[in-house]
Order: sequence, then C-alpha cells, then structure tokens
Amino acid sequence: MSTVLGRLHGVFTRRPRLPRVDLGKQCDLRKLVTQFKQLSESTEFRRRRVLYEKTVQRLAKHRQFALIEDLLEDQKQYVGSSSDKFAVRLISLYGKAGMFEHAQKLFDQLPSLKRDRSLLHLNALLAASICSKKLDKVDEIFRLLPEKLSLDVDVCTYNTVIKGYCLMGALDPALSLLDEMENMGTGPDLITLNTLLEAFYGNGRFLEGEKLWDLMVSKEFSPSIRSYNTRTRGLLTQNRVADALKLFDEMHDKGIEADTYTFNAFIVWCCRNRDSMGAKNWYSRLVESGCVVDRVTISALVPLLCEKGDFELAHRLCIKAMDKKLFRGTDTLQYVVDFLVRESKVELAKEIVEHGKARKKPQDLELPQAE
Repeated sequence: MSTVLGRLHGVFTRRPRLPRVDLGKQCDLRKLVTQFKQLSESTEFRRRRVLYEKTVQRLAKHRQFALIEDLLEDQKQYVGSSSDKFAVRLISLYGKAGMFEHAQKLFDQLPSLKRDRSLLHLNALLAASICSKKLDKVDEIFRLLPEKLSLDVDVCTYNTVIKGYCLMGALDPALSLLDEMENMGTGPDLITLNTLLEAFYGNGRFLEGEKLWDLMVSKEFSPSIRSYNTRTRGLLTQNRVADALKLFDEMHDKGIEADTYTFNAFIVWCCRNRDSMGAKNWYSRLVESGCVVDRVTISALVPLLCEKGDFELAHRLCIKAMDKKLFRGTDTLQYVVDFLVRESKVELAKEIVEHGKARKKPQDLELPQAE
C-alpha cells in the first residue's frame, strides 16, 4: 500500500515536462526571441543555462543586438524570484554579446529588481567588461565598487582584474596585485599564476616569467598543462630548445599528457626556423598522440611544406583542414593552390579547389592559370 501511495505521490509532485521545442531550428530570429520569452515563463526552462548561452550567441553572431536586449530585458522579471546565479548569467550574457553598458545597467538595477548586489554580481560585471573589451572599466569597477557596496573581494575578483590588466599590457600593475592579495589574506591560486605566466612569457619578459614559475613551484602548486605549455613557448622564444625538450620530458614523467598546444609550440618553432623535418616529426607525434589538428598547426606547417617541396603532405593537410572547417578565409589555401600550379602540380591544386567547392567554403578559392 505504501509503495502505491509513494508512486502516486511521485506522479503528483513530479515537475511538469516542458514541450520539446528545438529553438535551433527556428530560422526567423524574431520568432525565436518570442518563443524563448514564452518558454522562459517556466522555472524549469530558466534552469537551462546552455540554452541561454547558445541563443544569445546565435543572435550576436547575426549582430541582432536589439533582439538580445529584447530577450534579456524580458528576463529581468525573474531576477527577484531566482538565485543570484540567474542575474549573474544575464550580466555575463550581455558581456559576451559585447553589450557592457547593458550589463552595467542591469547590475545597477538589481536592488530595484529585489536582488541585493553580491560579490558574484560584481565578479560577473568585471568579466563582462573584459568580454566586451571595455578594459578601461576594469580598474574603475575594482577600485570603486567593492568599497562602495561593502563587498570583500576574493581570489576570483583578483584573477579577473589581473587578466584585464594583462590584456591592457599593464603587466607591472598586474604583478603588483600579488602583494596586495597576500596583504589582504587572499593568496594567488594556479589561475592567477597561469594568467601572469602567459602575459610575461608572451610579452618577451622571460626572466620575470621564470621568477613566476619559481614562485609557482615554491608555493607547491602543481603546474597544469596550461602552465607547461606557456613555459614551453617562452623557452622556445628564447631558442632554449634543450630546456623545452627537458620540460616536455618532465611533463611526461609527471603523467601530464601533451595536448595540441604543446605540439604546436614545437611545430611553430620549427617552421619559423625553416626546419621542415623537425616540424613534420612533431606533427607525426601530434597525430600519434590522438591530439586534434587545429588552425595553428595548418597555418604554420602548410606554407613550409610547399616551400620545401613536400606537396603531397601539404595537399592532404589542406583537404583535412577543409573537412574540419579550420580555414576562416582563403589566404593559406590560395597560397597552396598558387604554389602547386607554379610547380606544375596542377592536379593536386584542382583537387583542393574542387574539394572547396564541394564544401561550399571557402567560396572565392580559384585555380590560376599555369605559367
């Protein structure tokens, strides 16, 4: 009897299922927004964070910013009855769409929407300023709002500000925040140090990058694959190949698997030094490891292969790149096609052009007349 009652209780308390609607199939973007607003009346629908992300991303891709505003403004009615994370989501979505002023307006409106402004909202606003490339707002928000709103910043706050400073090229102010974090009792974490490592190694300040690496080790952080890749690129920029190879072996010994970025660092270095054999060797290791070939791999490797006369591999990589939609434009492909024609490899050039036409992308790829 109790089992039957339990089942009946489950029937009556089970959340109602949402109608199965595939918003991705709606071609009319205005109708998409109307449909989205109707569906969002359901609490269950509003839990679908990924669906929010994909919809706003799609609208932003088509530069439909008025529709994004229409959609997200409608969501404000649910801010007061939802958790802090819902308002954070809306602020973040405005930021990812490059609409920082709207993100800031929403942040300012939170009290009138029956939602107290928390550190989560502040951190989301900082991140929105970076996504929107309003980097000048990062310092302003960081220096004014926490004190004004009586909010104690955390490591996430500092990490976001440090990222903003690094993107602005203000590396010394970014570095100085490490001392501020220590004084505030909020020590750096691995994300903090990885962000600084990328900035200093990437901007040619190698010695300071090495000091940050030593700091990471002294604080007993276990370097991640991101850490190792960043230092590998830094070492190779300094032509310290032996040290980069030693670091590669250290990764392996510690059980950290190399990824596409690791192999690309060596491939790019070899290509810059016109070492086609070395580049092909690292490419083979990339493939054997099961890592994915990306745009960096192709754009670095293919021109060198053509220059060194390895037309067959250059041709295969172009076909693979088109199949994986790795080309944003036609520059690299057209270079290969032109080169193959000049070298009387017209059939290979034709295959690339025809493959491109079959894929309907890139559309302006053409076969030149042989000389």
